[in-house]
Amino acid sequence: MRKNSKWFALSIALCVSAAILVYGESKKTPVTQVYHIPESIKSVAALSKQISAMTPARVIRIVDGDTIVVSFDPATGLGDKEKVRLIGVNTPETVDPRKPVERYGAEASRFVSDSILGRTVRLAFEPAMRDYFGRLLAYIFLEDGACFNIEIIAQGYGFAYTKYPFLFMDDFRKAERKARESKRGLWK
Repeated sequence: MRKNSKWFALSIALCVSAAILVYGESKKTPVTQVYHIPESIKSVAALSKQISAMTPARVIRIVDGDTIVVSFDPATGLGDKEKVRLIGVNTPETVDPRKPVERYGAEASRFVSDSILGRTVRLAFEPAMRDYFGRLLAYIFLEDGACFNIEIIAQGYGFAYTKYPFLFMDDFRKAERKARESKRGLWK
């Protein structure tokens, strides 16, 4: 009899534990996933169709034309405030204390500020999420599906930054070539 009562008590304890786990999980806020670009995506145009799956963030500060600070929902598991380096774009320098402000640097920073400061954007990440300095590396997408990284280049505020390989280098090179041929921004 004693053996049966131990099993009965153990069964009750397991059922109660399972009920607590199931009930507790259903009451939690759903986790916002960090969006990593699937291997099947081969172009920025294809990636833009995934905008609803991307990680939302609010732009709270502009460091310069290719680096911003965003705030994330804590459920992402990322920091509350994170510095983000835009993948594939390099704008003229404005904040390096060792260098003077470069030609078109202030205009590039102003373009980025006017376009996204205070707005919610969507981020997409490659497998390597951080650079040497600990900044997040991301593609920034606007609500209309436009890749803001490419928009900076297309409007002539920056260059395609191809020093390190990234998924959509060809799209970025094409945007730079068109901006150069059209004599936009820093290509004037």
